[in-house]
Amino acid sequence: MSIDDKTTFIRNDCFIQQLYDNDSPSGKFSLLEKEVRKAGFNAALYTFIPKLSQLSNSLEPVFQYSNIYQQRMRDYKNNQTHRDDFVIRLFKSGNTQCIDWWEISKQIELTKKEKHANHKTKEHFGVSRGISFPTLNNDMGIAYVSVIKFKDNPSNNNVSSEMLAYLNQCSQVYHDHAMTHQDLRYHFILPILRTLTPKKVTLIEYLISGKPINCISKHENISTRYAEKLLIETRKQFGNISTNELIYLMGCLNIADYI
Repeated sequence: MSIDDKTTFIRNDCFIQQLYDNDSPSGKFSLLEKEVRKAGFNAALYTFIPKLSQLSNSLEPVFQYSNIYQQRMRDYKNNQTHRDDFVIRLFKSGNTQCIDWWEISKQIELTKKEKHANHKTKEHFGVSRGISFPTLNNDMGIAYVSVIKFKDNPSNNNVSSEMLAYLNQCSQVYHDHAMTHQDLRYHFILPILRTLTPKKVTLIEYLISGKPINCISKHENISTRYAEKLLIETRKQFGNISTNELIYLMGCLNIADYI
């Protein structure tokens, strides 16, 4: 291990301890922001897109972001820019490398809408550099941390390889912590829970337990016929997936912990 590697490890170890010492979800994110600012960037953005959300036309990604980036994210959400975000497209397609926004956008073919979204981010909202670090890509969904620098930032856009490695590690540590911290994870699955009626919640909880649907009336205040109707509606809600896939993807998110 080189001296630089040792330094990175020590920094990372301190960051982990601070995350565990802070009980507030917003406080935990502020710790990530602090590390991002130390690296010369202005803002942090954490994006989580559950697989179930990807299958639904009505659900959007879930975000955490710095207050300084609030104006851009308000516009992003109002215009459903996630549909034309080339970073999301690349991560959905299986990209496992960090994405330097403006560098990569020069190297690949972008749609007209993706070019417009980039132009707005760069020119209207003054982002001089953005780098996204992937932290998850499996049946649970995709997630990544982005670090953002504005044009009025006095520091140059050069970032050392050591600092990039450290930011990558911090991104992964934050994500892993978020997914294991019950209160923080709840924030990221809440949009899915909000789409479910109380009866659908009861049905899903029952199915996750492994009991057959034709016996549901013996355990819950729902008839088998109505439960089957609810199941069809819920499957259609998430891209008409199979019952087994619905149960599996709900299980990936540990939905049972919150219903």
